[in-house]
Amino acid sequence: MKKYLFLFLMLCCSFESHAIELDGKYLSQSGELLFIFKSDSLYIDIAQSQRIVSAFKLVKNKETEQSISYNAFESYMDKGHPTYREVLIKVSFVKEKEYLLEYFGKDKDRDYNSNERYNIRLVEE
Repeated sequence: MKKYLFLFLMLCCSFESHAIELDGKYLSQSGELLFIFKSDSLYIDIAQSQRIVSAFKLVKNKETEQSISYNAFESYMDKGHPTYREVLIKVSFVKEKEYLLEYFGKDKDRDYNSNERYNIRLVEE
């Protein structure tokens, strides 16, 4: 019986875990956007010019083995006044070093809510 229990425990420990660890730079599938995750922040740059388009403070909302969702907060200037917004960002595991990033919320450049999806892959440095 002890042998079977030991074998069962060894088998359970041998399965690969797909816990999402996002620190690093990720390039969108189109090659236009660069997503930089640093601790509790997300910076979105234009890949060719390295110009920051958006910067979010991330607060983890929900985490599973296959995805993480964040309440993301951004402050920016709108007509000379500081403005704040909150959006939902969800990152889902696709395969090794590749993820699906989904963005839900009101875009700062538009007057309506948007739902955008980006396939992103880790940029090796």
